[in-house]
Parts: sequence; C-alpha cells; structure tokens
Amino acid sequence: MIAPYEVENYQECFRETHVWDTNWKVLAENFMESYHLPVCHADTVGGHSKLEEMDCPPGLKAFNYHWITKEASLPMGNAHPDNTRLTGHWRKTTALITLYPSHLITLTPGYFWYLSLHPKGPGQVAITFGGGLSPEFMADPKAGEFVATLKTLLDEVNLEDRGCTEKVYRGLSADKAVPGHLSYLERPIYDFMQYIAERTAGFERSFAQAAE
Repeated sequence: MIAPYEVENYQECFRETHVWDTNWKVLAENFMESYHLPVCHADTVGGHSKLEEMDCPPGLKAFNYHWITKEASLPMGNAHPDNTRLTGHWRKTTALITLYPSHLITLTPGYFWYLSLHPKGPGQVAITFGGGLSPEFMADPKAGEFVATLKTLLDEVNLEDRGCTEKVYRGLSADKAVPGHLSYLERPIYDFMQYIAERTAGFERSFAQAAE
C-alpha cells in the first residue's frame, strides 16, 4: 500500500520520550482521525487540512489507515523536486497508519513521524516520539533547516494534541459522560473499537472480500 514512498530509505532525525496524562486509547483514537485537525490544530496544520480531502477506507485485521491528498503546509510535506519515484497524486498524498494496538505513523512524500504508546495505567501513557526526512530532503543543501522546521512544527502539534487528549480523558472520566456518534471521517476509530472488543470481550470481527 505504501511501497511507492520507499520509506525504508527515509532517515530518522530525532527521537524523544514523553509522558502525558491521558488514556492511551484516547491518544490512539485522536491520531486515527483527522476530523479534529481544523479545530485542535487551528494554529498549526489545521488550516491546511480540509475535511473533503480525507479518505477513510475500512481497516484491515492488523491495522487501519486513512489518506489526505493536499498541498502541504511545509515544503517537505510534498515530494522534493528531485524525487522521481513518486508520480501523480502520490506526490501530495499523506498516509496515516495505526499498527494495532499502539504504533501510530504519519508518512508523507518528504517526511515521517510516529508515536509508540506504552500505557502507564488508565490515566497516563509514555510516548516514544520520532521523525525524519526522505532521502531527497536529506540530500538537499538545506537539510538542516528542513529538520529544524519539521521538529519545531511537530513539537507544536504535540503540544496541541496533549492539551486536547488530556481534556478528553478528564471529560470521559466525568460521572455523566456518555459516548457520542462517530463521523464517517472517524471510520478508523470504529475499526479500532472492533479490534479492542475482539481482544477483550471475545467479539469476532469479519472482513468483506476486497474488490479486485
């Protein structure tokens, strides 16, 4: 599915650990949907993330995913001019992938970043956070600037996500909290819930035959 990116040639440029005061499933679900981007990330990537650009197909047994095809807010969000591997829509397509149960990956034509979640109980989660650039951006004379710009942006995005997910967890912990309906743009969350139910309550998932 993501072979055109040739992500095995991307280079990790930073890795850190953090602890947030939220439930790990809340953070995982936050990543799985881009529905929240225009609101939670209004000061960073939200203005460049239009809901009509999002495609949320049904998930598979071991993972779910969704796509955003757009003009990126960062130069390295789209393919580098020297990138001859990617053609057509792939040059502007971002993949957001959740490998069950707790590894979250954003993959773009120019960079990637990930969160690996390690629960410390129901109200805290340790996070391994990292990211880096595609080979074309790493070979660019401005590679250092690209890395610094990416790290600054992702730090800001993480700060926004931390605020949102910690508030969501506090809200879910309230006595009168009730679940709401899912949007069609939250399809990956539905698939994740099915996965959790299968592991915890004996629920058996079924998958439609993939179209050829």
